[in-house]
Amino acid sequence: MKETVEETSHQIFFDICEKNPMDVDLFFLDGINFPKIEYLPRMTVHFPLPREINGKNIYGGIIFSESGQETIWNLFFASICHAAGHAKVTDFSKYRNWIKGKNEKKAYKVIEVIEDIKVNNFLEKSFPEYFIEINKIDETFKKINENRKERNQKYARKKFSEKFNHKNLDMYKIKQDILESSSRYPDKLIEIADLLYNDENITVEEIPYVDQYFRLEKVLNWQQNIIINPEGVVKKNVQNFMYIWFEQLKRRTRAQKRYRSVTSDLNFDKIEFATENIGEYLRLRNSTNMFLKKMSNQMKMSPNIRDDDTPEDIGLLQMQAAIQAIAAQNNGIQIFDQDQNRRMEEEWAIILDTSSSMRLKFDEMKKFALSLGEAANEVNSKNGKWGFYTFNNNFRIVKDHYERYDQTARSRVGGIEISGLSFINDAIKLCTRILEKENIERKYIFLVTDGYQIGTMDSKNIEGSVMEARKKGITVVAIGLPQGNTKIFNLCVPYENIRKTVSKFIAAYTKISSDDL
Repeated sequence: MKETVEETSHQIFFDICEKNPMDVDLFFLDGINFPKIEYLPRMTVHFPLPREINGKNIYGGIIFSESGQETIWNLFFASICHAAGHAKVTDFSKYRNWIKGKNEKKAYKVIEVIEDIKVNNFLEKSFPEYFIEINKIDETFKKINENRKERNQKYARKKFSEKFNHKNLDMYKIKQDILESSSRYPDKLIEIADLLYNDENITVEEIPYVDQYFRLEKVLNWQQNIIINPEGVVKKNVQNFMYIWFEQLKRRTRAQKRYRSVTSDLNFDKIEFATENIGEYLRLRNSTNMFLKKMSNQMKMSPNIRDDDTPEDIGLLQMQAAIQAIAAQNNGIQIFDQDQNRRMEEEWAIILDTSSSMRLKFDEMKKFALSLGEAANEVNSKNGKWGFYTFNNNFRIVKDHYERYDQTARSRVGGIEISGLSFINDAIKLCTRILEKENIERKYIFLVTDGYQIGTMDSKNIEGSVMEARKKGITVVAIGLPQGNTKIFNLCVPYENIRKTVSKFIAAYTKISSDDL
């Protein structure tokens, strides 16, 4: 069973559209009200997550009471299905030339009308149980929108004039033409697009789960307590989302509480989990596969423990040899298979600077951080703990020390983006406080940064934070610092390119591991 709403949504989305996850980027955000799709340079979908404001549950421009949870997740499930339908049937490149020179807002509205018809047809044929429940949502909001519009006098006059206007388009025929054109005569879609573009009465129904490129994010008229409870297989999916979300919120609240307890004197604006993007993670992993394998394999083979004077008494017991030794009363027979790569526990904190000053090197250094994260998972797979964090003026959790490095954590690596100030000093302080709580002998901070503090000018703050970490037995390794800022760290690895940096870092890690023996 998937452990997060994001993971579950990925599964449903890609099961419907049958696309490669590297070809579509999905973002799940709690700061937006409605879904949005961008098609260039690749398809990118932004899904809103439910949120609570002043004790009220908010989703899709609607305020819900506690009894509205099923409706919230019914709308969320519909948004996943609808967007996946676009990933399956919408080819935006067909409109790229057509849209030039036109009113962009109206042109997008036309494209949405055409493509939504295709999406609904696809869902009706391929996922009829989903479509039935989605259609219930459509019908509910059409009635709500109609009632709202009827109270508007201008709308009433428009409807009256349309009733006697013989030039009105036959939308039923247009719908049939769209469905036939998309399969047999794709060029005819452009003719239909022209026809709709020249119609002054073209409208798009505003339904919360449906993406609209130019929809206002600001909600002017909040609707309240709309109830649309699903049935059948959709109800099972919705209830699964509700359970996962509740458990997910509990885990995140506990984690954030731990971090807030040690950040009261720091300058970060927020302590939050990083945004997820599994598609970007897969692309990064694909482009760095050779380097991350090299780093993982060589680092986990680096010895970090010294045996005592009787190594023959350590290892895996070989029963056949033990029987022979006892029968022959020969203590010289080796009865243990030596485990040459035994390692003692280590605890790591990887921190990546995502401030604006990193812009020139960020893509390369992000690849290095990905490789380091994969290596951390290999090195500490049997014992030890590790965490992965980013910072600017916010501190973001990519992987908490107590989390598994699963798809959710990996997706957060893909969601790392660059912006904001650079609180290097606070990041080192926070990671020191995280590491010092654990009773593990070997502790490392791996700081990936260019060394430029934005938001504070006192470089001595960094020196003080590094020295404090070292006094507490934490080895601090910096990657990417320019020459001249390196003396305070246990070790520094300058950033050149990923190939050279990986090689130098492996040598550096091997050195500090053996130096501690």
